Amino acid sequence: MTPSGIVTLLTDFGVRDPFVGVMKGVMLCSGAPLSFVDLTHAVEPQQVGDAAFWLARAFRWFPPGTVHLAVVDPGVGTERAAVVARGGGHWFVAPDNGVLEVVARRVPGLEAREIDAERLGLEVRSRTFHGRDVFAPTAARLALGRVLFEDVGPVRALLPTTHVPEPVVEGRTARGAVIVLDHFGNLITNLAASALPAGAAWRVRVAERELPVVATFAAVPVGALAAVVGSFGELELFVRNGSAAALLSAERGTPVDVSW
Repeated sequence: MTPSGIVTLLTDFGVRDPFVGVMKGVMLCSGAPLSFVDLTHAVEPQQVGDAAFWLARAFRWFPPGTVHLAVVDPGVGTERAAVVARGGGHWFVAPDNGVLEVVARRVPGLEAREIDAERLGLEVRSRTFHGRDVFAPTAARLALGRVLFEDVGPVRALLPTTHVPEPVVEGRTARGAVIVLDHFGNLITNLAASALPAGAAWRVRVAERELPVVATFAAVPVGALAAVVGSFGELELFVRNGSAAALLSAERGTPVDVSW
């Protein structure tokens, strides 16, 4: 796999503080050009499941050889491992806390290695900012081809986690849940359209309401509640020009049922 020189960043750091900028600065100290793409820094604090969901849906839209740096790390400084994973033509640099959970399900043969800071000569100055001291320099070296995956550290099996549950399909029903609330108040579920029968009339129920399934957000009147297959292939619940999360008082884990 040839490095592309591209590093994507996904964090819960926000944009008010300088944390993201400092990580980019560390990577630029490598002295060679890199291209940065900010996937998002607006993951809600400590929401590992949101990071896992978005990372798995975003990475395939980048060229092979891209390094994806994902830091949502409520256990920073503890015994949780820092890892590099490789699969699907991409590298992933993240804490081993579930951030890579959905990528691991979607990428057959994903391999992981624990980052050995001493072996890589990393100066870990703080137990609270591994994004700067561990993840960023490792990502830069991978993106520039200055370290091989095999030299990062020992092989590691990723810890099993369930931040993003899989739906349960039985007979003519599928039971899923809201996984992510997006910026618009849309409720994104774990019900992939590919797992539901094509051409069938789906009946979607949430919070004791039955929702129509439409093709676009504009297919219902302003203020109406409906379901749509979103841009990444999952069923989403929305209110046209409004917030489904507010209307339904829904949150992560709210059950969503589909029958046909």
